[in-house]
Amino acid sequence: MRANLRPGWPIVGRDRELTLISDARARGEVGVVVAGPPGVGKSRVAREAVAAAEAAGAATVWVQATRSAAALPLGAFAGAIPGEVRSDDLLELLRQSVDALVAWAGRRPLVLGVDDAQLLDPVSAALVLRLATSAATFVVVTVRTGEPAPDAIVSLWKDAGAPRVEVAELSRSATDELVEAIAGGPVERGALEWFHATSRGNAMYVRELVVGATTGGALADVNGLWRLAERPPISGSLAELVRERLADLDGGQQRVLELLALGEPLRLRELLGLAGPDPLSTAETRGLIATDGPLDGDVRLAHPLYGEAIRAQLPAVQAHAVRLQLAEIVGARTRRTPADTLRLARWLLDAGEPMDAELLLSASSIASTSGAPGLGATLAAQALERDSGVDARLLLARAHLNAHDLDAARAALAEAEPAITTPAQALTYLEQQSEVLHWGLNRLDELRALLDRATGWFAANPEWTRSVQALRLRVASFERLGGVRDAEQHAGADRPSQIANLFYAGRTQLALQLAEQHRPEPPVNELSDAIALSLWSRILVETGESWAPLAAWMARALEVGVREGSAATAGQAAYTLGILHHLGGRYRSARTLLAEAELQLERHDPVGLLVPVNALQTSVAALVEGEAAALAALARMRANLGGGEPLGHQRPYVVRAEAWAAYAEGDVRRARATLLELADELAPSPVHAARVLYEAMRLGVPARDVTGALGELRERCDARLVGVYADHAAARAGDAADALLAVADAFETTGALRFASEAAANAAEAFARAGRQDSARRAAARCRGLHGQGEDGPLPSMPALGGATAELTEREREYVTLAARGLSNAEIAERLVVSVRTVESHLYRASQKLGVSGRRDLRNVQL
Repeated sequence: MRANLRPGWPIVGRDRELTLISDARARGEVGVVVAGPPGVGKSRVAREAVAAAEAAGAATVWVQATRSAAALPLGAFAGAIPGEVRSDDLLELLRQSVDALVAWAGRRPLVLGVDDAQLLDPVSAALVLRLATSAATFVVVTVRTGEPAPDAIVSLWKDAGAPRVEVAELSRSATDELVEAIAGGPVERGALEWFHATSRGNAMYVRELVVGATTGGALADVNGLWRLAERPPISGSLAELVRERLADLDGGQQRVLELLALGEPLRLRELLGLAGPDPLSTAETRGLIATDGPLDGDVRLAHPLYGEAIRAQLPAVQAHAVRLQLAEIVGARTRRTPADTLRLARWLLDAGEPMDAELLLSASSIASTSGAPGLGATLAAQALERDSGVDARLLLARAHLNAHDLDAARAALAEAEPAITTPAQALTYLEQQSEVLHWGLNRLDELRALLDRATGWFAANPEWTRSVQALRLRVASFERLGGVRDAEQHAGADRPSQIANLFYAGRTQLALQLAEQHRPEPPVNELSDAIALSLWSRILVETGESWAPLAAWMARALEVGVREGSAATAGQAAYTLGILHHLGGRYRSARTLLAEAELQLERHDPVGLLVPVNALQTSVAALVEGEAAALAALARMRANLGGGEPLGHQRPYVVRAEAWAAYAEGDVRRARATLLELADELAPSPVHAARVLYEAMRLGVPARDVTGALGELRERCDARLVGVYADHAAARAGDAADALLAVADAFETTGALRFASEAAANAAEAFARAGRQDSARRAAARCRGLHGQGEDGPLPSMPALGGATAELTEREREYVTLAARGLSNAEIAERLVVSVRTVESHLYRASQKLGVSGRRDLRNVQL
């Protein structure tokens, strides 16, 4: 008597609506009316509510109203009412129908779902009302907002008191959740933004867009992240849905929508001049366009999919004419925004029309820094054809760099050098060569030779000499960690070099103070800003300072980077967030963030962070996924190194990845030896050497073997984390259980929950060896609590405890949770419908496992 109530795609973001329906049924209301625009998901809400009622024991009937069924009395109920129910008297027919449905339900409560109730014939609508008001039936009906419904359905909420539940578009977060549920895994941030912007949170549109993108191959799973390789055309089924909304347009309205489809937003004054007032007024009345102010306000299409549908059907000749009109009207603006300039260039380029050099150069620069480096390269190449000289070549190189095409960038720069005539051009050229030769290809000898040659270009200019010297120092500062001393006092050092060398030398607090002062705001478009941002984030991460504010800042930077098309910004932000989630033991989200960072940095990686991303992916995989995943990530890392040696700032992460890969392969001895050798190499940089020694201890190097070295590094470094590393090693070497718990507290305060859980496990074992079993159980419970805040990763082992680390059963966990909230044994027994003796027995066993002696101690237990 009913259809499948749960389609194959999940319901998300509808907890409020489902709760309202559930509460209405619990209160004894006659039913609810679920209202909303087409495609928003009201049918899905109603189906879920009816399915929930069935799961609770109700007898359910589902009816789908259609226009064709409305031609017959009770046509919508044809499959729900037994064939023997028949009468020429409509009142008798209604009575028999009610009796038949009530008899079928028997002693079960009857719940009726009706979809698209605005399409019901009058008799069917009357049956719904009669069931709701006289037969103790709870009805859940959906109606489309803005369409007339039969008076019996209107009477449900106007007279019978059925609450009306309005279903709105999905929020951004709910849309993201739905997209990932349909795709079957994490989806890149840019794709999530596109799906939400294009669907406007309409659940049906979301599903059609995702299914169309995956079917067509535009959306594909790459290394655990669904990537949107290109903006896909809308599917035929979705186009048909949109075309229904755009039916019956007259010529004037069609012209308005064509102009906006290719040119939105346009100013109202401009659109009035192009199309006239009547078509605009009609389009606005029909809800096809939206305006946000008076004559100088912007006009847009009411839904992005309208533009997709119109562009797909627009003839090429007509599109050419529209683009020329748009270029003329926007080109005449006295003040053009960067977005205006870029749109103007796009229109003229798509129309095949010539542009002057000034527009080409300006639009190329804007395109390259707003997520369209391919367009930037095309415009720069056209500028070169118009003899725009070295500026065009430098813009062409910038476009190739922002597309991470180092070979093309080198070729453009090679042709630019002979044409340089000014120090400004030369400095831009050297910065771009630095991005290619240093951060991109690791050809430092070639870069130093270039800088030597460049010194004589403007030898009479002292400012030029200082600029070249600063570039030399930057190369030296980042070539080898800790390889330059007292750079902050060097006359020619730039600020990033000073900060880096202070950090490497162990003066991390001063380095952090300076880095805070020079942190750029997102998005970052210059190499110097990318270096400054990388330094600031690395200092905070490696020292253990302000991780929560850092995570909040990077979350905003990731959002800005994706929205503004700055892959370098988004990549750095996702990488930093991936590190923090990894250290916090949140491995699932760390994998997703690192996959996002990998994607973004493949697009533009100005400071060589893609290799460290692959390195961290290797470490995460080794711990939680196993050998095959670790080796796959390691292979990507080696491929991105191109067979060469890592850069100085990459080396600690690369070698640590090699060690963790060896661990995943089962060669723990090689893993430990690799780390100990690296620690010796990194001795000039205590913050890095300390982390490597700590990793070696985590992989089984005896604590006594690293305690002395970590203590010495602590004396040379003021980073908080270095001190905690040293404390952990010393406490393990001395088997000092209480000190190990203090270390766990320190790590937890920082946010390094994985390290904290391991320290608590060490404490539990130390307590057990000392015969303090209750303390051992409490420490083990603390380890589990810290571990439970993470995702995936294995629980730290505690072999010295034997059976003392037994996990609580789900039932014991339930009892402990209620007791920790202050409920008495009698109250717990009443709530769980068990005897007080059963509660006492379960709490006793749980307390033994947790190592606590009374109910008061349960409040401090982390489950």
